Amino acid sequence: MNKIRIALIGGGPSALSIIKKLLFSELRQEQSREPSGFSIDIFERNSSLGKGMPYSAEGASAEHITNISSDELAPFNETLAQWLGKQSHAYLASHGIDKTNLHVKHVIPRLLFGDYLNAQFEALMHKAASHGLNINAHVNSEVLDIKPNTNNQTSDVRTASGWIKGFDKVIICTGHAWPRRNEGNVAGYYDSPYPPIKLQHKYNHPVALKGCSLTAIDAVRTLSKANGRFYHEQEKLKYKRAQDVPDFKIVMHSLDGLLPNIRFHLDDPLVSDEGMLTEQQIAEYRANNDGFLSLDFIFEHNFKKVLEKRDDTFYQKIAHKNLEQFTDWMLESRKAFDPFTLFKIECIQAAQSIKNEQTLQWKEVLALLSFTINHPAKYLSGEDTLRLQQKLLPLIGLMIANIPQPSAEQLLALYESDVLEVISVDTNSNVQIEGDHCFMYHYENSAKQSIATPYRTFVDCTGQKHLPMADFPFTSMFEAETVLPACVRFKDKAQGQKQQLVDRESVSIGADAEYYLTLKGFAINDDYQPILATGKPSERYFMMAVPFISGFNPDYSGFDFCEQVSTIIVEKLCAELPLRYAS
Repeated sequence: MNKIRIALIGGGPSALSIIKKLLFSELRQEQSREPSGFSIDIFERNSSLGKGMPYSAEGASAEHITNISSDELAPFNETLAQWLGKQSHAYLASHGIDKTNLHVKHVIPRLLFGDYLNAQFEALMHKAASHGLNINAHVNSEVLDIKPNTNNQTSDVRTASGWIKGFDKVIICTGHAWPRRNEGNVAGYYDSPYPPIKLQHKYNHPVALKGCSLTAIDAVRTLSKANGRFYHEQEKLKYKRAQDVPDFKIVMHSLDGLLPNIRFHLDDPLVSDEGMLTEQQIAEYRANNDGFLSLDFIFEHNFKKVLEKRDDTFYQKIAHKNLEQFTDWMLESRKAFDPFTLFKIECIQAAQSIKNEQTLQWKEVLALLSFTINHPAKYLSGEDTLRLQQKLLPLIGLMIANIPQPSAEQLLALYESDVLEVISVDTNSNVQIEGDHCFMYHYENSAKQSIATPYRTFVDCTGQKHLPMADFPFTSMFEAETVLPACVRFKDKAQGQKQQLVDRESVSIGADAEYYLTLKGFAINDDYQPILATGKPSERYFMMAVPFISGFNPDYSGFDFCEQVSTIIVEKLCAELPLRYAS
């Protein structure tokens, strides 16, 4: 009766990470002869656990591959390399993998990776059962709503089968979300390339993609496979259109014509915060600065000082540059090249990095900076949040995408076959819908000329959107308590007032007469609990659904995010066990 009853809404990688951490906590309790303290129900709308959207048919087809290898992934029940080594030659061959060539740096098809995650989930559940951790898995069970119980202490979860009542804690692990705005109402318009099966058609005309993220790479791989074939000629990858689509082409519209980074060797493949600002240092800084954390302070300590120790030659180039000067310098140096000229150079650099097992230090440290900013971003001022959004995140988005080498080879083959074109667009570029299969892409080119290009097919590939609270699917969850939206205060009232003149929709004046920048999604505390109108955290809910907390957590770090946040949430849950037993 004293167990903490937990509902995990979503059974993908986030839920898998929670189960792993809870199991470890149970093993520690068992060693200290304490009773098992948790009971868990997992609700997954699909038939398999662990895969989530990216590693199932919802987000991948046979042509899509991961951008993470075994040594970059904290193990669950076993490492990816160990699991692959146990699989049959025939099974791996069905996914295009030669078992004799497996190594820890191998990137594999996403659907195969989904099978690995599913196997890890099942193994952890079996181990949990043997250690007294009770887990009930509800597959093919989409959650329709969540609401507080009439006792106002627990919460109830509704599926198509009815209400399941009495959960002490509910953890939202729903993962990616791709709302449809125009798709389905306008023929030829796609709000995302997911699920990829919807793009697996012949297109005898140019297809417009917005964005150059890994989402765009997914679309490129799907479209190219459906409309032609790759082949090798003298050990070089080439591409040929299908005969019935001679006018097929992919036109990628990229901000400033920039393409993302290519995977390289990492000295520290498992992301850590070693050498970064500690929680105590951050707390001390905030205590002396009206509760704010300075973006410049983080940039100096978590990037420049770390880089000085790792690569002094590169550090000397940026030693006297502030954040704006550094990002402008990096972006301008990339824009000086034709997109595919730079891409070819970076392909060679990445290949040498992997062959020689030598990292590209500034890129690795920049990824670490992004990871360490994510958790305390809620303490930035409105001014610094805008600087983060407008300056640092665009560069980080390019540099941590890490296109796998096979995808990079395909992009080059498509470009050299005149099937892929990258067009440089500005921040004000937009697509005007004029009707079914009739879209006008408006942008300004490098010569400041206004361009309008018609397309019959358009795919939004800008990646996971930051979603507002209004899009949150469980409408009854906060019917008994009002939850706050994410917002940050401007440090300087004059700056807040100035920004309000530019953006009245996002900047408002609070009850304290201060100016606030409203962000997307829920306000959450350091334990990932939604913050209520009273200023206190909700004791019954935790939020791991990144689209709905991205205002306070701007960087999606994949499995690094899952590992970090699941640790925080489980530690919070375990801290309540003594209180539960005492009662």
